[in-house]
Amino acid sequence: MIVLLGFAAICLFWPRTVELPKLAAIDDPQLPSITGDTDAFSSGKPKLVAFYYTQCPDVCPMTVIDLLSLQETLEGKDVPENDYHVILITLDPEVDTVDRIKQYKNQFDITSGNWLFLRGTVEQTEEVTNQFKMVFQKDRDGQIVHGTTMYVLDDENQIRAVHDMNTGQAAVNVEQIAEHIETLIK
Repeated sequence: MIVLLGFAAICLFWPRTVELPKLAAIDDPQLPSITGDTDAFSSGKPKLVAFYYTQCPDVCPMTVIDLLSLQETLEGKDVPENDYHVILITLDPEVDTVDRIKQYKNQFDITSGNWLFLRGTVEQTEEVTNQFKMVFQKDRDGQIVHGTTMYVLDDENQIRAVHDMNTGQAAVNVEQIAEHIETLIK
């Protein structure tokens, strides 16, 4: 009986979440958002970072739809949207003008202030993708072949988890990302 009570006490007080590893540090990129702000990475909040381009025919829009589900999932867990950011960085700043990105954002009815759409110069974009070790290449037809990894960063810009975008093979693991963001907020 004492053993059972001891085991029950351990289960009751044992931490329910596992500490997320620190995979890499990201310098504070000064990419401007489509509203002109440059402090997306210095907000002191956990963030999910994904790379996209507005002309992407499949992976990017499917991922954005899944990320809208992520926001709903976090809302259902009583995680306020102002406690974290969803950061989307365009891989095609030559084509993805501020107006085009705003149209893209409106297509998905994204109105939350915690979604930040960033657009730098081609050089800035290459610097940021290099930090994340995210590979992409634009072909002659304007299509971009790109990695399909998303990154969960803590409030100090440490990569703490990586997740797959929606490649059509499988949707984004919304529950796991929500758990990671919750862990970093606590």
